[in-house]
Amino acid sequence: MAGRPVRGRLPGPGWPPEWGGSAGHRPTRDLILLEELFRARAYRPLDQVRLAAHAILEFGSAAQKRAYLPRIRSGAHVWCQLFSEPDAGSDLASLRTRADWDGTAFTARGQKIWCTDGQWADMGLLLARTDPTVDRHAGLTAFMVPMDTPGITVRPIREMTGASEFCEVFLDGVRLSPDTVLGDVGGGWAVISSGLASERAFVGANAVQLEMMCDDLVALARAARLPDGTRAVDGQDVQAVLARMLARVEAARLTVRDTVRRVVRGEEHPSDGPVAKLVSTELNVELCERALEILAAAAHVEESAEEVVRRWYEAFLWSRALTISGGASEILRGVVGRQLLGLPRA
Repeated sequence: MAGRPVRGRLPGPGWPPEWGGSAGHRPTRDLILLEELFRARAYRPLDQVRLAAHAILEFGSAAQKRAYLPRIRSGAHVWCQLFSEPDAGSDLASLRTRADWDGTAFTARGQKIWCTDGQWADMGLLLARTDPTVDRHAGLTAFMVPMDTPGITVRPIREMTGASEFCEVFLDGVRLSPDTVLGDVGGGWAVISSGLASERAFVGANAVQLEMMCDDLVALARAARLPDGTRAVDGQDVQAVLARMLARVEAARLTVRDTVRRVVRGEEHPSDGPVAKLVSTELNVELCERALEILAAAAHVEESAEEVVRRWYEAFLWSRALTISGGASEILRGVVGRQLLGLPRA
C-alpha cells in the first residue's frame, strides 16, 4: 500500500547501483523472487510500479530519477497507467486526450479507462497527444502526473468479481509543468512501448502460478464427486484432461526459462514479451475452463476443497481480463507474426 516502505527493499535489484540496485544482478533473481511470492500466495510487486520505474530509468532526467525512484523502491509511491481510453484500447495510438502547450505549461483534457490501482495511486503515467498535426505515433507525449492534481477525477469501476480493480479517470483542465514530461515532447510512444515490453515479459513469467493452478485442478478433481459417488479424478476423460494440462504447463515453464536465458545473454528478441504473455494468459483461460467443467459435472465437492473452489471461481472471472490487459491477445498475435515470423501486416 502507498506510504508503507518495504523493509527488505527487494524491489529494484536490477536497477543501476546508483539507484539502489545490486552490482552484478542477474534477471534470473527477479524470476526467483516472483516464483517464491507466487508459491506463498503473497502479494507481488505492482505491474504499474514496475512499468513506471522501467520508463523513468530509461528516459528520466537526473532530477526525475532522484525525485521518484527512491519512493518507488521504498513502496512510498503507487503508480497507475493513464493510457487506454474508451475508443483507444489496443489501438493506443488513436487516443484523443490532449495536452496543449500555452507557453508556460501543458493543459490536459480527456478521459482514460481501465486504470488499474487508479483509486489509490499517488502518481499516474499519462500518455496524451501534444501535436495533432503529425503522425499519430509521433504526436504523443508521456507525463508523470500526481493523482491529486486539480482537475483529475477518479471513478472506480465495479467488476463482476465484486471488486473494483479498475477505474476511469477524467482530466479537466489539468495543468502540467514542463518538468512532468518524461523523455522528449513527442517521444511518448517510445517511453510507453519500452515500459509495456517490460510489463508483458513479467506477465509471461507466471509459470509458477500456472503450476499452482494445475495443482489446484488435480485437487479439485480429487474432491469432486460425480452423481454416482465416484471421484472425478478416477474417470479416464478427466485423467486425459489433467495429463494435457500438465504437459501444457510444462511447455509454458520451458518457454519462460528460454526467455530468461536469452535475457541473461543479452539476446532478448522484441517478440519474447508478447510470446510469454500469450502462453501464460491463454493457458490460464484454458485451466479455468477445465476447472469449471469439472465443477459443472460434480454432484458435490468435499468440504476440504472449499478454498480451492473459491479460487477457481475467482480465477475464472479474472481470466479473460488477463488476455486483454498489457496488450490484447489478438494484437499480440499480430506483433509476433510480424516481428518473429516476418509475416506482412494485414
